Amino acid sequence: MKNGIIDAWKSFLKLLRFLVWYVIAVAAVIYLLPIVGLFLEDRYDAMTNSVKLFFILGFFAAIALWQLLTLRGRLKASRQRQNASRL
Repeated sequence: MKNGIIDAWKSFLKLLRFLVWYVIAVAAVIYLLPIVGLFLEDRYDAMTNSVKLFFILGFFAAIALWQLLTLRGRLKASRQRQNASRL
């Protein structure tokens, strides 16, 4: 019985510790995200139009590459399943 009470308090303290860290993390995110957003907006506004264009093109190229790699992986997996079902 005594061990059960001690385990319950330990569990309760772990929950409280988690909640404290969670609240700290959420407060930091809520406080820091606008500051980071303003910093990035300032840096973005300072760029020339050609640099902005290259960043946007690079962003879309990275997305296209990611999609092609995942499509390649799916096609490879489906071919392996088809080969395994033939055996």
